[in-house]
Parts: sequence; C-alpha cells; structure tokens
Amino acid sequence: MPLALVCLAILVGQLSVGWSNDAFDSSSDVRAGRSEKPTVAGLVSPRALWVFACAALLVSSVLSWAVAGIIGGSIHVFALAMAWLYNVALSRTVWSWLPYALAFGVMPQFLFVGLDGDLGPWWTVAVFALVAVSAHLANALKDLDTDRSAGIDGLVVRLGARWSTLLCWLLLGTATGLLVVVATAHSAAPWTATVLIVGFLAAVLFGSRSRRSSAMFLALLGVALLDVGAVTLAPVL
Repeated sequence: MPLALVCLAILVGQLSVGWSNDAFDSSSDVRAGRSEKPTVAGLVSPRALWVFACAALLVSSVLSWAVAGIIGGSIHVFALAMAWLYNVALSRTVWSWLPYALAFGVMPQFLFVGLDGDLGPWWTVAVFALVAVSAHLANALKDLDTDRSAGIDGLVVRLGARWSTLLCWLLLGTATGLLVVVATAHSAAPWTATVLIVGFLAAVLFGSRSRRSSAMFLALLGVALLDVGAVTLAPVL
C-alpha cells in the first residue's frame, strides 16, 4: 500500500505540473500554432486547466503527507513547488536549471521516507540533482537555435552549444564518479562501478565521434539513464 500511494502521489503531482505548464503556455502555443496542445485544439480552456492543475496539486500534497508524514510529504510538496516555479517564472531565464536541481535532488528523500520512514543517504541528493540539471541542459541544447531566434534568454543560449555540452558532461561525469566511489565501497556490487565507467566512456566516444546530429543528446541521455538506473536497480547502493 505505501508504494501504491507514493506512486499515486507522484503521478497526480506530475499531472498538476503538466497541466499548469500547458495552461501557462496557452497563449504562446496559440501564437506558435501548436495544434497538438489541448488548449490550441479547443479540447479544454486555459482556465479549466488551471483549475485541474490546482486541484491535482492539492490532492497530491494531501497524499504525500498521508503516506510520508509531515517531513516526507513536505519534501514532495517542495519538489512540486519548484516544478511550478519553473513553469510560471524560470523556464525562459538563466535560472531554469535551479528548479530541476532542487526538485529532483529532494525526490529520493521523499521515496526513502515514504517507503522506509527514514531519510536516504546524502549522495542520492547530489546524484539526482547533477543528473537532472545535465538532462535539462541536454534537452535545451536541441532547441538552442529556436530559443535564440525567439529571444529566450536561457542558460544554454547564454553559454552556447560548446560550453553547454561541456557543462553537461562535467555534471554527468561528477555524478557518475560519485556513484563509482559509492559502488566501490560496497564489495557486493563490483559490477556496478565497472558498468558505470564503461558506459560513460562509451557514451563520450559515441557522442564525440558519431556524425548524427542527435548523437550528443542521445549519449548524454544514455549516461543520465545509466546513473539513475544504478541508483534504483542496484540494491546495495
């Protein structure tokens, strides 16, 4: 039951984040002609989406406190608040990375408290925050030219493609290195450190040598998924 409630709290919370994002971006979506968006297609009004988003936020908050107590539930509510802050204020600024770092950084603690009743190890916060910021930057890299022409002043636009890519690799390298240190300290999982090292080096090689335009993004995403998988699938970590 705790696992089901934790998953439900996260699911409803993500609905609130997605709905608030579509509601806030409704005007720009209409101008851009994004017909796949529900507000542009006329399936729902922005006002109704705001109502649904606020209701989902309330339900998710109550579920979070119910399953994880005041401390654990407040951690998840804080993560949702950061996601909403990104949607309504920081998504088009140089601070767009900050809500990602804070929201994803605290999520492991919500899971630990919700499922086990105790806070998890500190390094899970660092790994999730580093991976989240790197993934956010990698995703923004795909839209660099579009954002620049639209006048969106994001961190990737400020840094440019080269420095943004280097920052992505630095963040992922730091997260992967931290996981290797943790995995090495647990003799029960010697394979984890090896997989992490080999996977990271292979991704760097693929991203830098491949001629595909999407190679760098796919390589960065692959390392991010590898790091998250190492945390979630290796029980000794």
